[in-house]
Amino acid sequence: MVREKKKNWREIDRMRNRSGGAEHRKDERSNLERVLEDPRMKERYLQEAEKLFMGAKGRPEHSKDLMAIHESYGRTRFLSTVRHYVDTYGMPQDWGALLLILDIKNDPELVCKAIDGLCELVGEKGPVERKGLESKLRVLSLTARDPEIQETAAIQLAELF
Repeated sequence: MVREKKKNWREIDRMRNRSGGAEHRKDERSNLERVLEDPRMKERYLQEAEKLFMGAKGRPEHSKDLMAIHESYGRTRFLSTVRHYVDTYGMPQDWGALLLILDIKNDPELVCKAIDGLCELVGEKGPVERKGLESKLRVLSLTARDPEIQETAAIQLAELF
């Protein structure tokens, strides 16, 4: 007489076509995939990942400091605000902020960097912005007091337009 071996729970689950712990892991992965299928959650996830690679520009203070440039334009603290931003984050990639920096009178290095930054961004802009930059560079090449600004503006004007 042969005695049948008693089945353990794993074998019973297999017979029922279930795999115990493996199903639980599969569900976790499915939940993540399901969450990322939602366009809003995927967008939010990508924005958070982008912030990690942006470094200091990904912090919430960045937008405040960028707005401070726009708000301080025409005031005595404008140059110090721009210098603080540049020291903390580097040159801005914001078209409007770069245009405002062109009006700084006593820091030719900063103005030349702003000219270069604008010329890098001009390919993404429409005809109105391109014409505005062309006019601004033409004025700077003719009227700037600093010869370095005049030369940079003239070179960029010749290359772009």
